[in-house]
Amino acid sequence: MTMSLTTVSARPTRTTADWVGCAFFGAFALALPLTSGRVGLMLLPPMLYELLVAATFLVRGPARRALSGTGPRVAAYGATFAVPIFLWGSQRWEQSWISLSTFAPLRFVGAGTWLLGAVIAFWPVWYMRRSFSIEPAARELATGGPYRLARHPIYATQIVMYAGLFLMHATIAFGLAMIAWFVLLRVRVGYEERVLRAENREYDRYRLRVGAFWPWPLRRQAARAG
Repeated sequence: MTMSLTTVSARPTRTTADWVGCAFFGAFALALPLTSGRVGLMLLPPMLYELLVAATFLVRGPARRALSGTGPRVAAYGATFAVPIFLWGSQRWEQSWISLSTFAPLRFVGAGTWLLGAVIAFWPVWYMRRSFSIEPAARELATGGPYRLARHPIYATQIVMYAGLFLMHATIAFGLAMIAWFVLLRVRVGYEERVLRAENREYDRYRLRVGAFWPWPLRRQAARAG
């Protein structure tokens, strides 16, 4: 897979890609819950979140640096769409893949976990509305708000939401889909941090202070353990 790290010149107006991205994510956010049967309600909060993502294409600033290539794009779009498309496809063609967990307390905990993730998911997206990107790109470096708690709080809320959904529908197929999604997510994070480190000298110090998905970086814990 080829990829390249490039500096992007500033542009004063919206590009065709911005308008296409806004239209696509808006349509995706509206269509998926309406065609997902009984799981549609569970997908409604993340799809409202996708509507907010669609709006960011029209308000975000220009990228200062970007990472292009097949690998970054596969990781970015795969991590974005893998779980929603799995749920949508399962509902339409193989509902046993998302059958409800038989243990009632597990479903209860899952619903609470899902609701927690759904409620807090909008905070980091709104905070990053002028710097949001699907493909790896560097705009303004965010270290405040939810980014004081995690370097990637948007993904952290997705982990919480999808973990809750899995507890509610704890099947082997869903578990495998979650593993594949998390692998794509980790690869995506690696690509994004490569761009951010190249553009922002202070990013390495930020990484030492804050973990990827929670406040405490694992490297600090490892250093203390040693």
